[in-house]
Amino acid sequence: MQTDQDKFYDSGRNYGDDSIDARLECILSFVKSTLKSQKTRPVFRVLDVGCANGIVLRSLPSDLKRVGLDISRVLLERVQKAGIETRQCDFDNNPFPLETDSFDLVLANDVIEHVLHTDHVLNEMNRVLKPGGLIIISIPNINQPISLIMQFILDLTPMFAARYRCTHYRDFTNRLFSKILSIHGFTVIRREGSFVFPFENSRISRSIARSIPRWGCQILYLCKKTAPVSVPDEFAANMPELMQWLDSRDAMLRQ
Repeated sequence: MQTDQDKFYDSGRNYGDDSIDARLECILSFVKSTLKSQKTRPVFRVLDVGCANGIVLRSLPSDLKRVGLDISRVLLERVQKAGIETRQCDFDNNPFPLETDSFDLVLANDVIEHVLHTDHVLNEMNRVLKPGGLIIISIPNINQPISLIMQFILDLTPMFAARYRCTHYRDFTNRLFSKILSIHGFTVIRREGSFVFPFENSRISRSIARSIPRWGCQILYLCKKTAPVSVPDEFAANMPELMQWLDSRDAMLRQ
């Protein structure tokens, strides 16, 4: 039987649109600028985790080895029609069906908030990435300026927060997610915000978000794998306990 998540991703109206909005423009620009910058260590193999209809992979040079990973067979059929290799996997609960140390670049754009087992998925990204390889990962930012209005004036949850009839399981801010990436063996090389909502088409808005990522509607990270880390997939009961756990992991990495 399909879960609610499966039904959501398999429906024709979800993640199947080929139109490029402001969010996707920022992601594509970030990915392409990263590829151009890799002159000393070229990228040959790219994995897109949660590739949806493959619009990001389709925008990349065809001479790259491109692989799309997703839970939805419906979406992967569209990726295959573009001549891109695919793997179907419920990667929130299962290992990636891919070899260890096999990719130069791993993409995961606006995906990690949709999975329950965050540590498991990041562990798998680390595992399939070559030593010194790159990861580009983006998150919707719940701590952006519009969230203040939504919480304190409208009495609503922050922008993009996990909420009623939403497929988001996790909420992230720049500071928290940067710490999570470090614990998982990734060193942040570059981070940018997409734009300051609701001014998504404003050049000034995009420039401000690039300079102050935590104001961005999404935050994009370019990271380098600096350690083959596997973090226990555990839960903490409350925020103080969570912060203690994060601090303990940091201490272990420094030893």
